Amino acid sequence: MLFFNRLTSVILVATLLLPVVPLEARTRRGDKFLGVGRTHEERKEWDAALEQYEKALAEDPSELTYQMAVEKARFQSATGHIDNGLKTRSRGQLPEALIEFQKAYTIYPGSTVAIQELQRTQDMIRREQQRVQQTGRESAPEIRALTPLEEMKRDTAEKSRRIRGVPELKPLDPSVRNLTMNNVSVKTLFDTVGKSAGLNVLWDPDYQNPPKNTLSVKFDNSTLEEALDYLAVITKSYWKALGPNTIFVTNDNPNKRRDFAEMVSQTFYLSNVSVAQELQEIVNAVRSVTELQRVVAFNSQNAIIVRGESDQVALAAKMIHDLDKPKSEVMVDIMVMEASTNFSRQLTTAVAAAGLNIPFTYTPRHGVTTTSDSGSGSGSGSGSSTSTTSVALNNLGLATSDVAITLPSALLQAVMSDTKTKTLQAPQIRTLEGVKAEIKIGEREPTATGSFQPGIGGVGINPLVNTQFTYIDVGVNVSLQARVHDNGDVGMHIELDVSTVAGHVNLGGIDQPIIGQRKITQEIRMRQGEVGLLGGLINTQETKQVTGIPGLSSIPLLRRLFTGDSTTKQRGELMIVLIPHIVRRPEITADNLRPIAVGNQTSIKLSFDPKPTEEAPAPAAAGAAPGAPGAVALPTPGGVVPAPIATVPTAVSPVPPAGTTAPSIVSTPNSPVGAPSMPVSTAPGGAMPPATAPPEATTTKPAAGAEKEEKPTGPRVRFSPAQIETSQANSLTVSLSMEAGADIVAAPLQIQYDPKMLSLDSVARGDFLSSDGQQAFFTKNVQNEAGVANIQLNRMPGAPGVNGSGVLVTLTFRTKAKGSTTVSVNNLAVKSSSGQVVASGSPQLVVNVK
Repeated sequence: MLFFNRLTSVILVATLLLPVVPLEARTRRGDKFLGVGRTHEERKEWDAALEQYEKALAEDPSELTYQMAVEKARFQSATGHIDNGLKTRSRGQLPEALIEFQKAYTIYPGSTVAIQELQRTQDMIRREQQRVQQTGRESAPEIRALTPLEEMKRDTAEKSRRIRGVPELKPLDPSVRNLTMNNVSVKTLFDTVGKSAGLNVLWDPDYQNPPKNTLSVKFDNSTLEEALDYLAVITKSYWKALGPNTIFVTNDNPNKRRDFAEMVSQTFYLSNVSVAQELQEIVNAVRSVTELQRVVAFNSQNAIIVRGESDQVALAAKMIHDLDKPKSEVMVDIMVMEASTNFSRQLTTAVAAAGLNIPFTYTPRHGVTTTSDSGSGSGSGSGSSTSTTSVALNNLGLATSDVAITLPSALLQAVMSDTKTKTLQAPQIRTLEGVKAEIKIGEREPTATGSFQPGIGGVGINPLVNTQFTYIDVGVNVSLQARVHDNGDVGMHIELDVSTVAGHVNLGGIDQPIIGQRKITQEIRMRQGEVGLLGGLINTQETKQVTGIPGLSSIPLLRRLFTGDSTTKQRGELMIVLIPHIVRRPEITADNLRPIAVGNQTSIKLSFDPKPTEEAPAPAAAGAAPGAPGAVALPTPGGVVPAPIATVPTAVSPVPPAGTTAPSIVSTPNSPVGAPSMPVSTAPGGAMPPATAPPEATTTKPAAGAEKEEKPTGPRVRFSPAQIETSQANSLTVSLSMEAGADIVAAPLQIQYDPKMLSLDSVARGDFLSSDGQQAFFTKNVQNEAGVANIQLNRMPGAPGVNGSGVLVTLTFRTKAKGSTTVSVNNLAVKSSSGQVVASGSPQLVVNVK
């Protein structure tokens, strides 16, 4: 037995001295691999972590901890390769992206995303191979990076941009001067006016001449559209443009308009609509006035889609522009002032101020006989003497020594209490016009509103087992709905409730609060900034109490000795004051109010003023051929201006929104079939570069006789330095400075650079906007993959503008490849305190990497 106990002790000690092995591992080698894998997992090195976890699992395939670690690492590693593949494919590197997707599929065959991206990339590679076979060259990286779906969207967007608008006449001579025709037919009238402007006139084969076929007209200094409209009125005809130099004429009746009127579709995006009801009201107004049948509201985008005749759509556009105004906004200061006064006075100088209430005691003297307790015998001759207070009436004999009373003591009391309380609640509420706003300051007090008894009652069951409670808002509760009038008045519907808990009462075993309420519901109209008294409540209560001895308290001189006076005065005042302030009002211009001509009862017809005359183009460069871009037809010595050669300005496609790909060509209207198109390069990130970058403001060389150079005036933004030469893998720092600034409060801008050449490591705020000690806000969003950095610089709201010169931001770049590149500033809009843009442009920095 002793040997057994010693052996047990040795085994126990040896067990305690062994190193602690985690319960999650079953093998020492597998646990080691697991620890190394977790180290890689913390560093987000999922491929290395997966390798270590798989080694651990190989040591013990049945260990659940190893299995869970492997599954997690497989998913994360595959996801990482998929992300790398998407980034690589977005740069146009399709084979490299295919390898990443293959790795993801090999690691995690159950990944549906990996299978989809693998198939999509293979389709893109086959598409690029077909392009190379057809064109003999590779596509641009941004074209190769397009998935089939993205390519289809790009083609659809490009096709949408090529949809022509309403045909617009572009005659050689837009005016009709000194044209007189007498007794000519209707067709001759239109043909003559058309030929004078270089137009082709097409006629409806079913055109019917009016009863009076010959008319006389005279035009002096009329535009072409006016002349055609005049002819249409007197001949009851309808004309429409088929192209820049062709019109079509037919009879003006509902059937012909339905057959030949040009239908236009347009989408209007509203920026000041907050609820669906407002959008629907605009739709109803447009549909009623323009008589359009196809007007659809798209609530999720605050958009209205319209389809109808061109004049109807133009009228709808004006109405939507006039109605899409920001709502007025009002801020109301509400002051609830409450004052209460409690005065109490007690004055007593009397013997019995509260009246007489005096007890007396009867103590019979010795020798008074009483009847016995048993009631036997007359007791008259017993002569016994007792100390009992029960005396027979025939033996009662009163004496002054048998009765005792206690006289009241004199009292002198003079107490006065004066309490004053003031309470001020001053909430401020801001609301849009027509929108109900509420503010509640206080507590929520529960109160029972109902209860029901269970179906089976019994002894010990509370009859109010189930009780419903409602919470009442106690405090200052304000509900406001405002409307701003054109003359600056503010109309308000206000409900103001000032309530307190005045006490409690027990109802059915439940303690219920007693709510003291002062509520005002009122319609009021006030001027902006006017101090208005919404309501004033004054409550005065006076209580006077006199106590004393009846009769004695009425004696004129002695009444003060037998009376007591108590006086209590309570006064409460409640005053509610409103002060409205208009924060924003819709800007209604003269164009919104002026009447316009919209045609007659049966059809809508708008007339447009001629476009403003464009500035004359710059003279052609030396050696430029007539009719070439930049060439201008000069007047001949005879004073006759020759007709220009058929040249039209190049139409540049608009800059596509962020996230889309710019079209690769720009088309020239009326260009001959097969004319070569001008390629347009796209900037990094898919954004179109500006068509013409504004040059840096430079001084001009003075003319002969000038004394000094002309220097640029006004605020401007520039890089300092404007050109840098550096080496690869080196850092460079430049400043974007403001010069000659005046009243500057904000400078939002966008830095654009080539991500293959440069990487923006840091953006630091300059000291210009905070040069006067005021705080300035600075936010940045750097996207090195796209080569774009969005920067916002703003002063504190309400702070005055900054004058002078200084640094806006300091940029630190790191060079990545050799070559020459340009860093430009886009969307620059330096603003003053009045919100006006005082400086814009596109400053540029040239970086040469050797």
